[in-house]
Amino acid sequence: MRACDLERLELIGIDRSRGLPLFGDYRMVMFGMPSLARLQKDLIQSLGMEKAAVILSRFGYDSGLGMATTISELYDFDSSEEWLRAGAVLRTMAGLAVEEIMEVSIDPENKTLKMTGRWRDSFESVNWLSQFQPHETPICHILASLSSGFASAVLGSEVLVREISCRAQGHEYCQFEARPMSDWGISAEDIQRRFDINPLGEELTQLNAALREAREDLRRQNAEISRLRLLTRQIETDEEIIFRSEAMSRVLTLANKVAPTRSSVLIQGESGVGKEVMARFIHRRSTHSHAPFLAINCAALPPGLLESELFGYVKGAFTGADSDKKGLFVEAGEGTLFLDEVAELSPELQAKLLRALQEKEVRPVGGLTVSPIRARIVSASNRDLREMISQGKFREDLYYRLAVFPLFISPLRDRRQDILILARHFLSNFTRDSHGFSPAALRCMEAYHWPGNVRELSNWVEYAVILAGSELILPEHLPLHMSTQPPDPLTILGADQPTLEELEKRYIRIVLQSTGNRRNEAAKKLGISTATLWRRLQQQ
Repeated sequence: MRACDLERLELIGIDRSRGLPLFGDYRMVMFGMPSLARLQKDLIQSLGMEKAAVILSRFGYDSGLGMATTISELYDFDSSEEWLRAGAVLRTMAGLAVEEIMEVSIDPENKTLKMTGRWRDSFESVNWLSQFQPHETPICHILASLSSGFASAVLGSEVLVREISCRAQGHEYCQFEARPMSDWGISAEDIQRRFDINPLGEELTQLNAALREAREDLRRQNAEISRLRLLTRQIETDEEIIFRSEAMSRVLTLANKVAPTRSSVLIQGESGVGKEVMARFIHRRSTHSHAPFLAINCAALPPGLLESELFGYVKGAFTGADSDKKGLFVEAGEGTLFLDEVAELSPELQAKLLRALQEKEVRPVGGLTVSPIRARIVSASNRDLREMISQGKFREDLYYRLAVFPLFISPLRDRRQDILILARHFLSNFTRDSHGFSPAALRCMEAYHWPGNVRELSNWVEYAVILAGSELILPEHLPLHMSTQPPDPLTILGADQPTLEELEKRYIRIVLQSTGNRRNEAAKKLGISTATLWRRLQQQ
């Protein structure tokens, strides 16, 4: 999950028993700007600027800590940086300010953080200027402290977000900088003096203890989250290719390199991963994209009919051959001929296909003359052709003719970063009125093993849209088998006698799936720390 994937309508839930809005499991309360301005003014007039700032700051810090904890329970972010950036997205969504992060660097393992940015139209500065004259110092206490609390949760240690300049001072916008508390040269005694103001009394002491406990819990759970930058890769603009994963990025990079050539390409991968989509991608980027793209499924036709479709026939070659017909090899011209499920070719057709590729010519069924082949051949299979060669079921010489440039598309379960953006893409195709996917539904999608890959995901989204209509898609809108069946039953965990390392990886995946990808829970079940679990996931 990336910060930019957050959707407002998916984040706000409803307590159906009472009709109250929820953020995660917590009730949301809405206040307007005028009432907040009045509260700000009353606090300052009653307590003075310094004590009011303490109260507002403590309120902001507590809110930021809670916001970070809640959003981390709803989603598994790709990295600590994405979790940190999610705070900026949430603060903008909440109407606190339009937040722009200019620079960010975070390393939870070494407790380092540096972040700079700006707030446009901060609600505190707007409220201030509506009631007071420009102030000498920054006044966005809630916003800065809320950001501090959020960043502290992400880093696993105290972070101070300091407002460098403020719109309430007369600047165009507010600027801020975030660093660990120690990097600002602020001691624990300074913090105590800053926040332990007498009129706050015992309540502030209790709140400090509760917040320290919450920070310690977050530190135990999240301190060792490693940085993993997963940026959306785009190989030019292509409306059919929706991806974010490194695995698909590598495949598309290779496809983009081979596309301008005339080399034969073999695309392998499980059913539903998008092999024909990849073949069309290669054709569109070829030097003959203006020529036809013709596709045939070699498993869908009996051998005799498949032969006549590929090579053509002459009039009278067999019953029903009332006229000459060009085969697909010839019809494709200088374009692309896509042979899907090429592993299903009979031995006789494999031999004829090999000769056609070697001689670059075909002879129609019943004919005497040959026609040249100018088309580029792209083939695909969901079976391991090398394994079939070892079993004597596929010709090795034909394999090397077809697989001049082999490509392998990983199954969807191995590129889970693509699930959300693909699901939203399909959702937009099926309806424009949906409120999107609830975090719980997203967790189910990410935990599922997707045996049918992208095709199954598309079918599932269509199924969910039918049940949910324009409402938010919830787990109960999933197909029943998807929400109830475990992806890798424990009974078959070691059926193929894997190595100890592979067995451990499989078991970790099972535990993660059983907990809905909640890493904290999974780590407890495995009897290891969250940091150890994270490191082992990176090794998979």
